[in-house]
Amino acid sequence: MTSALLERRSLPAPTTVERARPRLRRMRYEPESGATSDPVRARTETGPVDDGRVDVDPEAIRRALHGPLRLAMEVLDGRRPPAHLRRHFAPSAMRYWQVAAGQRRFRAPARLLRVLLCLPRTGAAEVSAVCEIDGRVRALAARFEQPGAGGPWRCTAVRLG
Repeated sequence: MTSALLERRSLPAPTTVERARPRLRRMRYEPESGATSDPVRARTETGPVDDGRVDVDPEAIRRALHGPLRLAMEVLDGRRPPAHLRRHFAPSAMRYWQVAAGQRRFRAPARLLRVLLCLPRTGAAEVSAVCEIDGRVRALAARFEQPGAGGPWRCTAVRLG
């Protein structure tokens, strides 16, 4: 071996590695800043609010919300027109769902596999659902609000993951 290979070289002192900043990109269906859509407000409560109402039946609410979610899956597939959702979806949620349906190429019917329900307060329900879309398992999150006692539930926010 040559002496050049055996020569001991000093290594530079270790330096802190700067982490690359994550690159975020705006999805096409997200409203631009300054848009007139209502922003989703963060919850300030630390847990469910106990307002003394004992007549809340979570299973009845789950059944009531399953219909609009199934209808949304049919709109996503193109089996129903988006106008069928207008009664159940707020305008901002409707815009999101129409764009999501427009970006999708239909390969197989979408279906709900499981629906989980959280009741953070009276008149509000947060739904997380597991659905199969085009052979892939996807997550769906939605918030429904009921303006009056016994009135219809209306989806105010929806996201498909």
